[in-house]
Amino acid sequence: MEALFDEWLGPESSPELTGPSLAPPQPRGRPYRFVLRDPEQRGLCLRGGRLVPLPLQGASAQQEEPLSAVPNPHLQRRRCPLLVGIRGGSRALACSPGPEPRLQLLDVGLLELISREESAAPCTFYKSFGGSTHTFEAAASPGAFLSTGGGHELGLAPPDGATAFYLHRI
Repeated sequence: MEALFDEWLGPESSPELTGPSLAPPQPRGRPYRFVLRDPEQRGLCLRGGRLVPLPLQGASAQQEEPLSAVPNPHLQRRRCPLLVGIRGGSRALACSPGPEPRLQLLDVGLLELISREESAAPCTFYKSFGGSTHTFEAAASPGAFLSTGGGHELGLAPPDGATAFYLHRI
């Protein structure tokens, strides 16, 4: 992920690059694309407007939906804030506000969100690395993590239900 942040925000060599930038951010590249696998090696497929974890066999292997990511330049870089989406970054994953946050897909591009700080927060996830896996916490709802634990669709769960994902850049 360091390469993603360096490409979009410049190298992290001075203190002013570790926090929000005062200058309006300018898109500097294309979103990075990743395949995301849960511990059961299920990939994500789009079904009925929802991301569903499926074993990658037969037809579902051809329908796997890669995730796209760009850094959110408005938040502290050290927490690895990512705007996350699908379809090459043309649809954003978002955490709906409220006491019971829900994951939803928005028809807004990640590159559009970069310049709109207030709109970017619900679509930002802090990526944490632990060993060979990654977790994603919703910036808009601290303590809500991406999860395939329910098995029916990608959703949000408390820390004890967070899914530790494997990432592979494509």
